[in-house]
Amino acid sequence: MSLTNTDVMESKSSIWSEKFVLTKDYQLLKEFNNTVVPYPRKKTIPDLFEEQVLNNPDAVALRRNDQVMSYCELNKKANSLARYLVAHGVKTQDNVGLLVSRNFDMVTGMLAIMKAGAAYVPIDPEYPLDSQEYILQNSGINIVVTDNDYPLCALLGDSQLIKLKEINLKNLNSENQQLNIDSTQLAYTIYTSGSTGRPKGVMIEHHSAVNLILWVNTEFKIGAEDCLLFVTSMCFDLSVYDIFGLLAAGGSIVMVEKQELMDVPKLKELMVKHRVTFWDSVPSTMNYFVDELEAGEGKYFESTLRLVFMSGDWIPVDLPDRIKKYFPGAKTISLGGATEGTVWSNFYPVEKVESHWTSIPYGRPMNNNFFYILDEQLNPVPMGEVGELYIGGVGVARGYANDAEKTTKSFVEDPFNSTLGGRMYKTGDMGRMLPCMNMEFLGRADDQVKIRGFRIELGEIATALQKHEKVKTAVVLAKTVKKHEKELIAYIIGNATAVELKDYLNGKLPFYMVPCIYINLDTIPLTSNGKIDKKALLMYACPVPEEISFYIAPRTNVEKLLADIWAEALGLGRVGIYDNFFEIGGQSLIAMKIMTKIEKVTGKRLPLASLFKYQTIEKMSRLVDLDGRSITWDSLVPIKPQGTKMPLYIVHGAGLNVLLFNTVAMGLSPDQPVYGLQAKGLNGIDEPFTKIEDMAAHYLEAIIQQNPTGPYALAGFSFGGVIAFEMAAQLKALGKEVKLVALFDTYVYNSTYYDTLPVKIWKNARFFFNSFLYFFKFSNGFKNTIAEKAMLLKRRALGQYWSLRYGKDHNRTGFFGYSYKIDKCNLDALKRYRFKPQDIAVDVFKAETRTFYVDDKVNMGWKPYALKGVNIHHIPGEHNTIFKAPNDKVFADVLQACLDKAGVDDTTPVEQPGCEDEDVLLFV
Repeated sequence: MSLTNTDVMESKSSIWSEKFVLTKDYQLLKEFNNTVVPYPRKKTIPDLFEEQVLNNPDAVALRRNDQVMSYCELNKKANSLARYLVAHGVKTQDNVGLLVSRNFDMVTGMLAIMKAGAAYVPIDPEYPLDSQEYILQNSGINIVVTDNDYPLCALLGDSQLIKLKEINLKNLNSENQQLNIDSTQLAYTIYTSGSTGRPKGVMIEHHSAVNLILWVNTEFKIGAEDCLLFVTSMCFDLSVYDIFGLLAAGGSIVMVEKQELMDVPKLKELMVKHRVTFWDSVPSTMNYFVDELEAGEGKYFESTLRLVFMSGDWIPVDLPDRIKKYFPGAKTISLGGATEGTVWSNFYPVEKVESHWTSIPYGRPMNNNFFYILDEQLNPVPMGEVGELYIGGVGVARGYANDAEKTTKSFVEDPFNSTLGGRMYKTGDMGRMLPCMNMEFLGRADDQVKIRGFRIELGEIATALQKHEKVKTAVVLAKTVKKHEKELIAYIIGNATAVELKDYLNGKLPFYMVPCIYINLDTIPLTSNGKIDKKALLMYACPVPEEISFYIAPRTNVEKLLADIWAEALGLGRVGIYDNFFEIGGQSLIAMKIMTKIEKVTGKRLPLASLFKYQTIEKMSRLVDLDGRSITWDSLVPIKPQGTKMPLYIVHGAGLNVLLFNTVAMGLSPDQPVYGLQAKGLNGIDEPFTKIEDMAAHYLEAIIQQNPTGPYALAGFSFGGVIAFEMAAQLKALGKEVKLVALFDTYVYNSTYYDTLPVKIWKNARFFFNSFLYFFKFSNGFKNTIAEKAMLLKRRALGQYWSLRYGKDHNRTGFFGYSYKIDKCNLDALKRYRFKPQDIAVDVFKAETRTFYVDDKVNMGWKPYALKGVNIHHIPGEHNTIFKAPNDKVFADVLQACLDKAGVDDTTPVEQPGCEDEDVLLFV
């Protein structure tokens, strides 16, 4: 197609705003959005069709059963109807309703309305009458074209209805009208579902559709030999390309009647009979088609299909390969976008499905479309981070019909590019950029739910379920089922039991992402557009969790022993072998009681952190059955290993317990991996380290073995914060990149270890006096302060008692359930550790309630040693409760924000006043 001078676009080198140029990943994002090309922006949809009428007037345009209509016949009928509309009062830029069934009149009516200079508004006769009336009113429709006497017709006057069966078009002029139709006029308004229950009318201009149509036809070489099976509704925006895209290429369209849409034998017959080359639908329609082919008798093999377009919803990861089995010549194309972005705005040709994929990539923008992945402040998120998808470019709709408020909210100024309309659409979809510079679709923003504080992506669970061999289709939703508590519900097509699926998911996902309710269905309900009907699914009656929960009694002596120990520690009447420790009230102190009792009864010492992997009686019994020498005490403990974000490594505190980090870890993004680091010597065999430097080196060895290249995010609780700080220093010395050093209520105190005796006496006396005064402030309340000090005194007294009775080198069990020897080694290591200033920034998570005295209340003593600055984050609770509910949820939100920001920039924090530079000791 030749282009005129008026088609030439602005220079690509000058279109991006300063805000975009200053983005860290500007060059990559600029290339990603380097899509501006000339297109015939003065043309309308009828112009493209009329060109094909001139080129090949006798070619078949439409097929339905044994009926055919040529390009010339279709054009003449549309022209005659257009003249009739104009004669009956339709004016340029009017909205005209189209109330028809799936037949030739549908296509004729669309073309005729646009040729009359108006915009067509499709109304499905099977929509609820109330919805049909709303569309009429909202779009200001005065005239409706219809092919039958539908209920809506009874509500309209004769002057408002154009009844195709009652008018004679043969006597009207069938030549093309010479109306001056501007390409910026509306071509159509399609209504989509709205959050308020009322549909939203999306207004699309001609030039936007023209850009889409010509891009698809050029990119995929659509021509006169192509034939498309029309399986979508005219009220669904896929119909825009299906009809006008094929008619702009000279191809033919096979109209499938409503009763044939789910008739797989009929669809097979039509595809063979008409040598269909092009399929376009939502994934669920194609998935249903392939499901039925797989279940059918005999072999089906169709070689003419060359393109399969799927969009509008998640594409099952295994679907492209299953399509190949029956259509070996077909190339699957994943497309995305929104009705508000003119059908599609991005694409991804699926060449090969990789085994590690959890979803089909979303791809890259089409010509003259832009895609941005932004945070809440409309700033581009760093590569690989999750943000909301925004669409820019020529495809952006004019807005919503007669709804300025929603239009203003969803359609905003494009701060990066003022060309091609200068606006962008807020999709409500979440996504991120993959390393291959293709986007990944992560579901709707409203598909990310929070249940009991945990962020959950519903699509991730459904994807995992569909990988089970007995599951054909899975949908996961959240629903309030009892006492205002939301629960995860899995809707399944397949023959797997709830027990099988729950056990399967427990090995694939964190416990909080495992649905508690499973409902088996014969089919998944679909909307008229072929999408999953979530409202209909939620209407299914579902039992409350207590009614479907299952108790499986212990089967072996080991399971019986463990069940009794768990039940006693948890204060429960009984514990089933598949009950999850964390789901039934388990936490770190209870875990210590369980492990202590197991060691006392069996003589086997189990790692406290083993509960992350062995969360049920059934799984833990396998661990107990192992020979004691086979039980591993690795320093690196996977707390939540799933995810592709930069992993976080958290060092234990004085209690050496990494289990207490579980609640915070589970409150982080589902895509955020978390690992804990536990001390050497917990098994009672290995000698513990006596130097902070050696502890740091030991932990780094494990981390680098698991993650050789980094970058690294380190954290530590209390005593562990010092080790994390030293680990950061050692990593930098190795030339590795440290993105985050997070210190969880870690305070730096004055050390007296290297001082002279007079100085030591003075410092200790001053510290004791200040601590004594602070104690009587009862900052955490009288009872809590007394309890805190009593616990500290008990810990110290216990250590002194064992030393006096068994000598300084005794190896008795201490206050935290491990050898006192480790406790003493840690305290001695702290006394000897010399802090050195490092060229790093630290993020200090400070408990809002201070239960012990500190000299530096602002920077927690870190200012002299973190030369790039100290970021302070206030966490509700006190030193020992910041990880407990409800504080853990706040902690998780703040920590995730820090982790996400760590990949954005290396901004130096604002300097704050602190203490003087001197040797220090951490108080734990």
